[in-house]
Amino acid sequence: MTINLNLQEYIEENIFPKYEKYYTHGMLHINNVIKNTLYLANYYKPDENIAYVVACYHDIGLNLDRENHEYESGKILNEDTELKKYFNPGQIKIMKEAVEDHRGSRKEEPRNIYGKILSDSDRDFDIKIIAKRQLATSIKCYPELTTFDQHFERCYQYILQRGKTVGKINLWTNNPLLIKQRDQFETDYLDKDYTKSFYQKEWNRIKDDGTMDKIINYYEDY
Repeated sequence: MTINLNLQEYIEENIFPKYEKYYTHGMLHINNVIKNTLYLANYYKPDENIAYVVACYHDIGLNLDRENHEYESGKILNEDTELKKYFNPGQIKIMKEAVEDHRGSRKEEPRNIYGKILSDSDRDFDIKIIAKRQLATSIKCYPELTTFDQHFERCYQYILQRGKTVGKINLWTNNPLLIKQRDQFETDYLDKDYTKSFYQKEWNRIKDDGTMDKIINYYEDY
C-alpha cells in the first residue's frame, strides 16, 4: 500500500506549515516520526494511511497546551473535516486515540496498534537528535542556567535519572530493530565524554548561527 497522494498533498500544504514555529517538535522531528511509523506499519501491516496521519498530527497541539498536547492534537485531528473524505468515523476515532496515547511517559498501554506504533516511533535513539531537543528545552525552560556545562549537566542527569527510575526505555511493539537501537543508545549514552561531545557541537552551532536566540524568542514549543 502507498500513501494516498491527495491526502499527502493536503497534509503537506495545510498541516506541516503549522510546525514552522516549533523547534524541538518541528519538521525534523515529524519527518523522523513519519519514517519510523511507516517502517513499523510495513512490519506489522496495519493501514499505512492511518499510520501516516497519526504521525503527521501527533504534536500539532503543542502550542495550545504543552502538558496536555496529545489531547489537543487528537482534538485537531478529530475536528479536521478534510480527513472525513478519506476515513470513516471509526477510523478517525482510532487515529484520535492513537494520538492521545503516544506520550512516552504514559503508563497505560495504548488502546490500539497505531498508538503503540506511534509511541515507539516518537522515541529518539540518536544522541545527536537528543542533544538538539534537550538543549533547546533546557535553554527555554531554565534561563537561570547560563553556561554550556550547566545545561549539559542538567540534560545528562535527567536522562540518567529517568533510566534509574523506569529502567530500560519501554517499547510497546518490541520491534527487533528498535530494541537494538534502544540498547545501543543506552550503552552509548553512559559514556559521558562521548555524549558530551555531541551536546557541545550542537551548543556551538545554535550559539553561532542565531538559533539560540530564536529558541528563546521565536519558537513556541519546548
